[in-house]
Amino acid sequence: MSAEEDTPEPSKKKRTKKAASKDASSSEPTAEPASPAKKVSKAEPSAEASEADVPKKTRAKKVEPPDPAVAKVVPVIAASKPSFVEDAGVTTSDAELARAGKSIHVVSKDAVREWTLGSTRLDEFHQSIGKKAADDEFIELEYGLPTHLRYIIEQLSAESLGPVPKEALDSIPFYSLAKGLFLPLSGLHPDRVAALFGIVADPPPDVAGREALLSRFLERPIGLSQVEKIACILGDPFRGKGSSFKRDSLVRLYQSIHMVTRRETLDRLTVVGDPAVLFAEARPSLKIDPPLTSREVLETLRFLPLAPRTQKFDLLRSLFLRTGKLEAYFLAKLILRKAGFGFDYQGALIARALAEQFSQPSPIPGRRIQKVSEEEVGHAMALTDAFKVADILAREGPEGLRKIQLQPLVPVRPALASGTTDEIDKFPVWVERKYDGIRLMLHKSTDARGSVLSGAYTRTRGDWLELVPGLDASIRALPARTAIVDGELYGTTFDLEGSRPATVYEIYALLQGEGQKGVNLRYAAFDLIYLDGRDLTRLTLGERRRVLELLMTPMLGLPLPVPMVLAEGQLAKSKEDVNRLYQHFRNQGHEGIVSKDLDGEYKLAMRDPAWLKRKPEITLDLVLLGAVMAVTSKERAGLFGSYVIAAKTADGAFEDVGSVAGVDRVRDLEIQTMIAREGLLTGRRFERDSASGVRPGVELRPFIVVTVKFEGIAKEALTGKLSLRDPKIAYLRSDKGPHEADTTKAIEDVYLRQRVG
Repeated sequence: MSAEEDTPEPSKKKRTKKAASKDASSSEPTAEPASPAKKVSKAEPSAEASEADVPKKTRAKKVEPPDPAVAKVVPVIAASKPSFVEDAGVTTSDAELARAGKSIHVVSKDAVREWTLGSTRLDEFHQSIGKKAADDEFIELEYGLPTHLRYIIEQLSAESLGPVPKEALDSIPFYSLAKGLFLPLSGLHPDRVAALFGIVADPPPDVAGREALLSRFLERPIGLSQVEKIACILGDPFRGKGSSFKRDSLVRLYQSIHMVTRRETLDRLTVVGDPAVLFAEARPSLKIDPPLTSREVLETLRFLPLAPRTQKFDLLRSLFLRTGKLEAYFLAKLILRKAGFGFDYQGALIARALAEQFSQPSPIPGRRIQKVSEEEVGHAMALTDAFKVADILAREGPEGLRKIQLQPLVPVRPALASGTTDEIDKFPVWVERKYDGIRLMLHKSTDARGSVLSGAYTRTRGDWLELVPGLDASIRALPARTAIVDGELYGTTFDLEGSRPATVYEIYALLQGEGQKGVNLRYAAFDLIYLDGRDLTRLTLGERRRVLELLMTPMLGLPLPVPMVLAEGQLAKSKEDVNRLYQHFRNQGHEGIVSKDLDGEYKLAMRDPAWLKRKPEITLDLVLLGAVMAVTSKERAGLFGSYVIAAKTADGAFEDVGSVAGVDRVRDLEIQTMIAREGLLTGRRFERDSASGVRPGVELRPFIVVTVKFEGIAKEALTGKLSLRDPKIAYLRSDKGPHEADTTKAIEDVYLRQRVG
């Protein structure tokens, strides 16, 4: 069924500690009426109080029927409890109290339960009588309030500094969210879905279907805020912050819940390869009634990093014990942030969807008036993240986006080149040396007391400062209080022919402690986007370059741990100049050139059509879509004999462009590790023709990007399909996501240039 049809009516059941009955559809758990509270007056301490004398908070309130639009989070109060509370610590005599003009008030547990249920506030559940608060076990035993709900209520109360309304956690069931959104976006093959959960599912939607599902999800009122919806789409309930609950901790949680040994767990994990599958297999049914609500799951995970380590296990145990197979699978995926929906690399798609949410109907049928443009949302997302942008749009509207400013230590994605120098149609252009290195944006921030902090962020906003020894000291030496410099970490090394530029693979190996020690690292700065409190992205490249030269000139020649240089370049007035500069840099051993429009602004997190590159070796960054098993007796051969490679299409999908030979055992193990760690197996198996016959293979979710070198493009006579001739994997690109892969158009361009010489 479609994702839209699969969103069931939210559950009307209430939370209970007891297991649901077999016929959950015909019997709904209800709270047993609590007896009236006993109140002792001054004149008659032991007399029963009338209903009129009972304080308003202790009276049983009429229970309203559940709202059919959302699932409710209301615990069922346990019955058959003692009718009064004994306080063994009371030593004051009745006579002393009488002389003091006071009376004894005996509060029964029934009265407390009735008072709590009658409240319109959830935070009443964790308040106490006296200074000592009740522990989680007592609350769950007496009130039927699960540990994770108690924790959420406490955190929400502390966060808002006020009462938590009873409907604060009402939303669609987590099962509906998992089946209606997570499952279609996960890319799981229907056969895999049937094997794991025992349900029938449609094939994963295409690119247009995914975007339509995304739009419907953002539009529907399902009890989740826009920020929570973005968290679901990105598969990140921690909203960009660390979860501090890793894979090994999740495995130990599984052991404690299901009482199995570590050896048994690891043996099974070796077979299935994914902790989420372990949790799904261990659950007794597809779903459990009453269901978890989506918001209580998302809020538990959002606040999880704040809890002590032991309490984290208790909170997650409380959640997992209330899940079915489908919920447990995606709960584990969310905890590890391995849901793999792919939207974390599709900022433009999310920006378009958010902009659409703040549009209004147009008088022209089928049209809408945009209150905020996709470009404005995209720019704001480049400066911060989708969570903050969604929150600001919800609270302040489009006007609030103007408050988002570029600032140091807040990582942003850099501008990227988009084509080749053959497309240059405007001269003069600035032509720079292209370094075969790692793109890093260096941040420096100095406060009023002179304290300095620095960062070195990759294209995916990861901070690599600690991975590059000495880089922190080099950044601190920048002659500015605050700055954001864009550039490339590159290296030089020696071989039998003398000094040469190191390849990016050699630099990666060095940083991981696996490469040769003879690589000398340097940093080449080629752009400046922020300086001493001023955002420079709206300036032209010519203006930014002049400011960059003033900043970097004092750094040249300094004995820094990681020397800093200004990226070399020159003005080209014609294509002949471009070719001349290309040959010059190639003769120096560098990768090639990048041409840039001197009048262009800096386009954060975008591919700039005015940034064009040229390299001699024909290489493409492609995505692995499948792995074919090896059939060989070679010692250093890996598990996989070849891989299915794909290029990105115009609509964002991935198209098979052929196979590439397997790699050595070391890199094969690295790929296997990524497949297991990221849960890339979709569950679909296939057969692939090869020179030695038909071989079995496994389908992979698009994630791993590899740089493939090849000798040319071949075109099949009958089908017209283009494929790479003699492709080989040069290296893995862990710094790139699948949506940064080269396109099928790039392959067509290579083929066209090949035909015309």
